[in-house]
Amino acid sequence: MWPVAAAGLAIAAVLLTLQFVRLSRNDLGSDSTAPFIVGTSWQLDERFAAEGIPVSVTPGNGYDGQFFLGQAYDPLLLDGAPSSFDMPRYRARRPLASMLGWTLAAGQAPAIPGALLAVGLLATALGCAATGRLLAGLWLPRWLGLGFAAVPGVVVGVMFGTAEPLALGLAVLGLSLAADRRALPAGLAFAAAGLAKETYLGFAVAAAAYLLVARTGGWADRIREVALLVAPGVLLLAGWYAYVSWQVPPNSTDNIGADAFTLPFTGWLRAFRVIAHGQYVPDAPVGPLGVVLLTGTFLLLVAAVLVAARSRALLGWVGVLFAVYGLSIGGTVLEDRFLSAMRTLAPCVLAAGLLLLSALPVRVTRRAATGAG
Repeated sequence: MWPVAAAGLAIAAVLLTLQFVRLSRNDLGSDSTAPFIVGTSWQLDERFAAEGIPVSVTPGNGYDGQFFLGQAYDPLLLDGAPSSFDMPRYRARRPLASMLGWTLAAGQAPAIPGALLAVGLLATALGCAATGRLLAGLWLPRWLGLGFAAVPGVVVGVMFGTAEPLALGLAVLGLSLAADRRALPAGLAFAAAGLAKETYLGFAVAAAAYLLVARTGGWADRIREVALLVAPGVLLLAGWYAYVSWQVPPNSTDNIGADAFTLPFTGWLRAFRVIAHGQYVPDAPVGPLGVVLLTGTFLLLVAAVLVAARSRALLGWVGVLFAVYGLSIGGTVLEDRFLSAMRTLAPCVLAAGLLLLSALPVRVTRRAATGAG
């Protein structure tokens, strides 16, 4: 899968380069901190200034990448970085991207922004390779793995320095390993995905449900595999959440996110009503593309639910779980927060896409799928 990984890395590098060009043309900065969009509303800019860390700053709230950047300078929360976050505990619960950025930079402050952006590039390469490997196992061309880099949430993550490329890349790696019945490595990959973004632990839950219900074999073996898939993520997240609760003082935003979901279709109908009335104003200069991507995502999720009803495979279980998850998104995410909507829907889009690809009636030969010869 090295060629697929290299091509995925190249695509991600092009996306990040385009972001630098866009930011430079709009006078939003051209240094390695510019894509993180550090705002002035949360005093994170003041914290950077006090510590002598030069960053590009924009008036207002900025964007979520700034919090991953902030934590990359303080990955273990020993210096009070979350005190400059809009939602301290909520942000601090997703540390893996920041930890890897700090590690890749060897803890050297000047190198951290570039290293954190590199995490997104490398994660895209990993995701493309893992997706290609998973599809090759279905006798589909490995080069379809490059579709990982086209998932809108991955594109946003690469361009704005958020955790979606890493979380999704690790999740697909876990799926690929689970398909091979390598339960412990898959469980570790799922655990890492959950540490990057907690909702991605849903991939482990779906894979475990598949192994428990759909697999043949003794119950003892199935239960052992389920435990290996799920336990690492549950234990790791529980431990990190306890650590965050100890390190970060309570805040009224600690339970944020619970109101982001509603009954399936409810949030989407409200969003389409806003669009129909001409009131949809996305938080990014995407123009009509925003409506196209939202509508396309909705249709993709509905199609995944319909196909999953006839599927007994691993990707069927994963696809239906994340399709229902995506159709249950509510609040204001779909109505005016385009970038956040694409990021939230990233696992849903990929899971639904993989399910639909796996259901294709025509199979190519294994020789074509693996690129042999």
